[in-house]
Amino acid sequence: MKDFYTLALQKGASVTALFAVPPTLVARFVIDNSDNPSGWAPLLSLLAILGFVVGSGVAAWHQKLGRPFMHALVAGAGVFVVVQGFFLLVRVATGGELRVSRIITAFSLSLVASVVGGLLGSFMQSSGVRPK
Repeated sequence: MKDFYTLALQKGASVTALFAVPPTLVARFVIDNSDNPSGWAPLLSLLAILGFVVGSGVAAWHQKLGRPFMHALVAGAGVFVVVQGFFLLVRVATGGELRVSRIITAFSLSLVASVVGGLLGSFMQSSGVRPK
């Protein structure tokens, strides 16, 4: 049986990946590469941020060690680093431009979203709602 720490992180990271990665992929590879700017980019970015909030909230809610914020931040930051690492490899392999300021901004937003998710997960636990 997995310990509570890895189980909560696994659930949070999988939810984050499920809800945050698809809009990010569409934004990076479809909209970001087009010559015509689109109004879809802000909506897709918002969906990705909400994915980080939900996934981090799941990690914080499922943890049983009394550290919801640590679980939320590790789940959110972990998914961001893995996905961004993949994007960096693709950009380098295809000769694309590396935008460090965009990466730092996106990482900051994912951390803020993870804190919000941690707050929501902590609130769910403190209000007595238990995950199944």
